[in-house]
Amino acid sequence: MKNTQSYIFLVVALSMPVFSFALFSPYQQTSEIDSIIERGHERVYENPDESIELALSIYENSEYTVKTKVKALMLVSLAYTSKRNYQKALESIVKADELSKTLDDTVLQIEILFKTGILYQQLKIFDKSIEYLEKTEKMALLYPDREAVSKYIANSYTVKGFIYKDNLNCDIALEFFDRGIAEYQNVKNEEVNTNLSIVYYNKGNCYTILSEYEKAKESFNKSITYAKLAKANSLIAFAKKGLAAVFTVEGEYQTAISSLEAALKQSKDVGDIVLNSSIYKGLMENYLALNQWANYQKYYELYANSQLDIKIAERNSVSDSLGENENQRNESLINLQKQTSNRFKIFLLLVIAIFVSVFFIDRKNRKTIALLQNKIETLQNQKLIS
Repeated sequence: MKNTQSYIFLVVALSMPVFSFALFSPYQQTSEIDSIIERGHERVYENPDESIELALSIYENSEYTVKTKVKALMLVSLAYTSKRNYQKALESIVKADELSKTLDDTVLQIEILFKTGILYQQLKIFDKSIEYLEKTEKMALLYPDREAVSKYIANSYTVKGFIYKDNLNCDIALEFFDRGIAEYQNVKNEEVNTNLSIVYYNKGNCYTILSEYEKAKESFNKSITYAKLAKANSLIAFAKKGLAAVFTVEGEYQTAISSLEAALKQSKDVGDIVLNSSIYKGLMENYLALNQWANYQKYYELYANSQLDIKIAERNSVSDSLGENENQRNESLINLQKQTSNRFKIFLLLVIAIFVSVFFIDRKNRKTIALLQNKIETLQNQKLIS
């Protein structure tokens, strides 16, 4: 389930076009720069650091409009999201939120509110997430063009469903999933099939938890239908895996195995090791239930190896994160050293200036005193003569 939430987060919630990395001048028309931002979706996932660097160069350039700067910050947030650095992503979207308040663009503000809410959800700060999702809904429901904002309302309901499901409250989660499904009917673009597949998959999981197995199977089958329309192999595999879990609970082990084998075939070219690992685990458990030891051993080994691959990937991810943190610390240290050096130089110059000033003041005072002494001596001599 966690993987499908990440999927909707990256594909639906933060589906923001990405950079085309053509060279450009700050004097290009704003619409041209905006189109560069809007066309770049794929590059964010291939090279997020490059996207961050270019987006920041737009944000920091005074030649660009406020709206362009806001879009650049949103791209920075998306790039950090693709790196799973949700804290940095949140920092960028908060900046975008503050800057967007100077604009007369309600749809953009709604989009930013929603993305802020979903980042809090990824950070598991659920109260803040719900707060921003409700702000999203309130502003969107007041907007006169419902079709223009329906996807944000529907996505907001869906994410609320995720939150309640994660907190083991499937009854409330199902209510929000149904509200999301109803609102998606107003969305007139291709992404709606992907979203509906994800929502029905999560509904299926909720019904499984609630032991409502027929409703669970109905939801998983609907998820498969929408995933096929979206040509999303990973979502088809997830839904078939969910369907297999219901068959396993019902004791239909061979049917579960057939569904899992179909899921494994579907996920062959997806490259999702977590998905594959969960399928291996399901096959292993069902073959064990049927006392088919050779197949059990086969999928046990595949499952064990996939778990090792996941740990290695997580370790590498942590290592990359630590490396980035180390670079940030080194950069901060260099900046601190520069600041300290500059402050010392300023302090030294002030000391020298004070010393020089004191020297000249003292010299001037000595001359003044000497003149006064000479004058006093002259007056005394004059009195003696007289």
